[in-house]
Amino acid sequence: MPIPIYSYQEKLEAIVAQAVEAAYSHESLCRLLSEIIEQFCQQQPAPEGAGRPKTYPDSTILKLAMLMPLSGKRGETEMLREAQRHYSAYFGALPGQSRLWHRLRQAMPLMERFRQYLLAQLGVSYEDLRIVDTCPIPVATATSRRGKGNGFDLAEGGYCASKKLSYLGFKLGVLITPQGIPDRFELFPARPHDSQLLAELVGEEANECFVLGDKGFISKSLKQTLASEQQVALITYRRRNQTQRNSQVEQWALHHYRPLVETVFSQLTTMHLENCGAKTDLGLVKRVLGIMTAYTFGIYLNFLLGRPLLAIKALFA
Repeated sequence: MPIPIYSYQEKLEAIVAQAVEAAYSHESLCRLLSEIIEQFCQQQPAPEGAGRPKTYPDSTILKLAMLMPLSGKRGETEMLREAQRHYSAYFGALPGQSRLWHRLRQAMPLMERFRQYLLAQLGVSYEDLRIVDTCPIPVATATSRRGKGNGFDLAEGGYCASKKLSYLGFKLGVLITPQGIPDRFELFPARPHDSQLLAELVGEEANECFVLGDKGFISKSLKQTLASEQQVALITYRRRNQTQRNSQVEQWALHHYRPLVETVFSQLTTMHLENCGAKTDLGLVKRVLGIMTAYTFGIYLNFLLGRPLLAIKALFA
């Protein structure tokens, strides 16, 4: 009797069905996460050039990178301890803390490709509405111990009006869909005003869409440039001293969609976005990329399971 050969899609659907039947048990979710990452890594081109084979496959490093934020762990040491206790069935040999740090740094392009793969699976490119905002990532504040933040060469002093926070560090700019999926994100020094970052956040590839922002993104010249060159309509709240007011449609869109970005930032905070434990500029970029990719992966898992997309914290808590 011939052994049936299942396609990846059939296998994935079977694992999803088992996870739903098992009421999203930890074991079924781990199996689903592992299967998706293994399949993605198998599709990647083989490394070229001389050199010994990798001791730890990319799939192992990517699984650890995704599980770290999804399970609420902040550093490599915590994640390795958690993997040994609860996820050993989904790994072969595990690297040490130092080796994992270096492999995560080398895997940054792989994580970005994985994030783009997830966005394609979620159909983000078909959305014609985006919400833009920034949040602070402090590396030191006025109450921090002396010397904290000295390892960051690119950090600058900034002020977050919504939190009334003066700090040294960076700010994360995100562009999300109406479902709360981060389409684009950029890490900036804290000093520039939000309006100076908008063009880079929107990106040159954005065309024929609406972008909703708060008062910090008000810029008449930039609004005209985006409209004329990219057919991007920028809609922001009006300041009190402006004579022109938002139309009823603009008010509805801002009040209906804008609060979603605060929910996204709140979710990212539970993944230690604002206190990720990095000690250098490169370490911060690595951690932020891992958090944003894991957040998108959590949304994709919920999409497959038919759960609310932003119910991420409950997956591996």
